[in-house]
Amino acid sequence: MSDIRHLVHPDIDSLAAAAAQAVTGHLNERIAATGQAVLSLTGGSAGVKTAAALADADIEWERVTIYFGDERFVPADDPERNDGQIDDVLLDELGGRPTVHRWPARGAEHDDVDAAASAFRAAHPMPAGDETLFDVTLLGMGPEGHIDSIFPHTPAVAENERLVVGVRDCPKPPPERLTFTLPAICRSRHVIVVATGDGKAEAVARGIEGADPVDWPVAGARGVVSTTYHLDGPAASMLP
Repeated sequence: MSDIRHLVHPDIDSLAAAAAQAVTGHLNERIAATGQAVLSLTGGSAGVKTAAALADADIEWERVTIYFGDERFVPADDPERNDGQIDDVLLDELGGRPTVHRWPARGAEHDDVDAAASAFRAAHPMPAGDETLFDVTLLGMGPEGHIDSIFPHTPAVAENERLVVGVRDCPKPPPERLTFTLPAICRSRHVIVVATGDGKAEAVARGIEGADPVDWPVAGARGVVSTTYHLDGPAASMLP
């Protein structure tokens, strides 16, 4: 796995711009090499800001496949859904150029979160072994170090085989979610973590120092080629 580096920015806008620039470079590199690229996006304030900054990026979006790192298991039109937030700032602007794989929504077709996770796995089969799944995974982070819907001391953080799971009794509402797991995230070429505010400082420090992911899930997010934290000053305040 890659070493971890971090970059500190003056504010969330400059952080988002820098993270978006890094995403752009990584995607363009893979498009030049293979003709296509795969991106996993995230919600949260810094994640959505970074997605918004990508709207003006010079990327051949028709060659990009987009996933969402996790999703709230709520109806498709519920404002809690991550994909709706990303639609507003990025995907509506891009039109139909990228291929977008959305998580199932709660409704007549899917009313059980575990069955919805199984349906997603069946619809989007991913290769076994160590083959890379994502070229870039963008991650936000909670103050307790959760990433996507992988929270400390939960079945999701302990999962070491399945790439996708349903989440029940999530510590943060809504209680049911769908998420990629750490084994999936670690099959990313590049992992980019975006975090702001002093409430994230301890989680940032624990993630970078390599704490136990069961306690601090962000510590388990490592890219094959690179792992980079983009931070503001308060989020970086507990680093050496």
